[in-house]
Amino acid sequence: MFSFLKRQRTPGWLAVCQRDSCVELAHVRREGDIPVLASWSRLEVSPGDASDPAWLHSQLKAQGLDACRCTTLLSAGEYQLVQVEAPGVPDAEMKEALRWKLKDLVDATAEETTFDLLPMPDSGAGRPKQLLLAIAANSVISPMVQRYQAAKVDLAAIDLPELAQRNVSALFEDENRGLAFLVMYDKSSLLTFTYHGELFAYRRIDIGSEQFAHAGAERKAQLCERVVLEMQRSMDTVDRQFSMISLSQLIVALPPGTGLDDYFRNALYLPFCDMNLAGRLDLSAFPALADAEAQRTALLTLGAALRDEAVAA
Repeated sequence: MFSFLKRQRTPGWLAVCQRDSCVELAHVRREGDIPVLASWSRLEVSPGDASDPAWLHSQLKAQGLDACRCTTLLSAGEYQLVQVEAPGVPDAEMKEALRWKLKDLVDATAEETTFDLLPMPDSGAGRPKQLLLAIAANSVISPMVQRYQAAKVDLAAIDLPELAQRNVSALFEDENRGLAFLVMYDKSSLLTFTYHGELFAYRRIDIGSEQFAHAGAERKAQLCERVVLEMQRSMDTVDRQFSMISLSQLIVALPPGTGLDDYFRNALYLPFCDMNLAGRLDLSAFPALADAEAQRTALLTLGAALRDEAVAA
């Protein structure tokens, strides 16, 4: 997403992502048709160590990952992802033209922000070309870059959760068909729509696994109805705005015991199935990740490491 260094060192991408009291490390290499998870670990860490460049450097060096090209993720609230109409200028001038739009989108000057562009599929004849604009304050980006520089880590990009999920979604797409992908995280759920490996729509739903874990039967039913309603609204919007993209299926990554499957069968028109990375990502060196729940909890880190070598964003 926000790219900085261009040199290539160890093949593939290393994702370094903090989750509560853990730091997850995932190194993925793209070899042949199936990407390979070359390294994976989840490290318990104190708040002090998590922000200590020396700790990060020592951990990567101990695992032989210190020569990897690295990415990490921003958290919700640290960025904006906004759909905008593309200016009528050549592609080479697009970013500069959009710089002038920032003042209408964020309460900051262009000099105080970092932004990047994501292309979207053509929304049909006669409709203006659309882009996704990712925006983050320099006050968020700069300390992150400085920390990795101090740790002597090649931080080549900073990504967003939507894009990490997009990278996983792309593994399940059928040729020339769009894909809907719902993942439930601890505090919220994220529904993404991808086509040809690119994100073109998304919706964040403020219901996560923690709410289901503490809910009785009646409350669970209410939560399920809310999730399904948000999904129906999103699918209706996608059908209207991107009628030329035919969705093939819905992939879901849910914690056990939500009961959402029954609601999906009754309320959604798309066929759906549970996410299973077997055959899509080579996890053979890490049998603990064969479990569906382990894959769900590790998904953002795995997705960040699944950056495509050929994709700049």
